[in-house]
Amino acid sequence: MEGRNKKTIKDLPKVERPREKLMRYGPEKLSNSELLAILLRSGKKGENVVELAGKILKRFRADKLPYLTFDELKDYPGLGPAKACEIVACFELGKRLLKGKKARIYLGPKEVWEELKDIRDNKIVIKNGFLSFKEKGLLRQT
Repeated sequence: MEGRNKKTIKDLPKVERPREKLMRYGPEKLSNSELLAILLRSGKKGENVVELAGKILKRFRADKLPYLTFDELKDYPGLGPAKACEIVACFELGKRLLKGKKARIYLGPKEVWEELKDIRDNKIVIKNGFLSFKEKGLLRQT
């Protein structure tokens, strides 16, 4: 039988399970499939929740998932109305919380230094920003 060859989440070592990984290492260490698997909580017959999440991300593309509607998700095999509602609600909450964020423009290297000098991480990631001050400075989402 097809489902017997598939591992369930309980068959995985605890350190490989999405919830346990999040608790131990933090959300940034999880794959998109693992994060979505936590929201879904369970898979479907013959497919564990991480596999289901991976197929959903492949079908809808990760960058499109936050913009999908309830109607687009509810009929996907393994989801249904309840899980579709949870996914849509989660992304809507995220969009609302990020809506109030404003961009800040740095007009020179000194301003950037003042903002970043206390960061103790070894790497700084600049998204949607520019390191050129020629025309408009460095734009940073805050």
